[in-house]
Amino acid sequence: MGCFCVKFFGGKEMVEESETVETKQYSWDKRDRVNPEDYMVDGAISKTICRLPDSVKGQQFIIQNCKSCNIFVFDHMASVTIDDCTDCCIFLGPIKSSVFIRDCSNCRVMVACQQFRTRDCRHLEIFLCCMTQPIIESSTGMKFACFQYFYSQLEDQFQKSGLSLYNNNWSDIHDFTPVPDERNYCILPQDTQPDCFIPNQAEGLVMEDLSIEKNKSVIPCTLGKRRKQHDESCLVVFFSQEKTPSTGVRSFITKMAEGHGDCELIQSKEVNLQPAEAENILGTNIYNTFVTQGPVVGLEYNGDNICNICHNMTKGQQRIFVSHEATVAKKQIENFYNVAQMHLAI
Repeated sequence: MGCFCVKFFGGKEMVEESETVETKQYSWDKRDRVNPEDYMVDGAISKTICRLPDSVKGQQFIIQNCKSCNIFVFDHMASVTIDDCTDCCIFLGPIKSSVFIRDCSNCRVMVACQQFRTRDCRHLEIFLCCMTQPIIESSTGMKFACFQYFYSQLEDQFQKSGLSLYNNNWSDIHDFTPVPDERNYCILPQDTQPDCFIPNQAEGLVMEDLSIEKNKSVIPCTLGKRRKQHDESCLVVFFSQEKTPSTGVRSFITKMAEGHGDCELIQSKEVNLQPAEAENILGTNIYNTFVTQGPVVGLEYNGDNICNICHNMTKGQQRIFVSHEATVAKKQIENFYNVAQMHLAI
């Protein structure tokens, strides 16, 4: 005869039932598992190593203990550390936060990042785009130049990393450990070619549209703190339309390079201004409405008769300000970049 088990509690029947309890899942449980080895180059010797676009996708990346290697990371990353590498050529796509290079020697590095720092390094050539002031510490024989590179996905990678194309402080180096009567860094000559940053075709890793030409670079190549060749400078300011910085900035820079190669782009900044700040800098209130519509991009150009040249290049365009004459431009440039630095430092 069968048996039916019943428990009594408080005079009431309770039938035992098996219940299935679901384990609660959190958002981090649903993420794809990351293999750290996919985001690391460790111990490579005399190799060419390439990470293509969409292979890193904003992860942290580590390069360490490499010798005589060519390393190319054509993607955006969260942060990068480079340790104990010698005689290497390293290209890094846009980095959302910091790149930290330690105990490296005789390397060439091209990198775009929010923060840049070296420690205990010797004889590095850095082609740099950095949103903040680059820092070197206990490092000697450091040489710097402006980032200059192009491939079709690069501008989109800058946007994903939250980096501006126009806020490059590559030449504003801070030496954390200066030596009296010595200089631990210098600026490379303007004609220095970053030719090692194009992979050798024999390796079969070439992306068809790679370029190190200055006029194609996603980041405008600036003179930085090199000596200006002329006494006259001019401030050119581009105002946003529909919250987007004017597409005319790139077109203007290209036309200036092609038609007025003797004129130099000294520096650029992208920043949000208040109407009162714009009026104080520009000496007029007619642009006050424009500055409320998004960030502005300011360019400092240097050259003979530069104000007239810039005026002729921008005739008929309402959302562009150009200094009228060099004597006034000097003060406008100083005020604009002081205000920009103040905003960007916040």
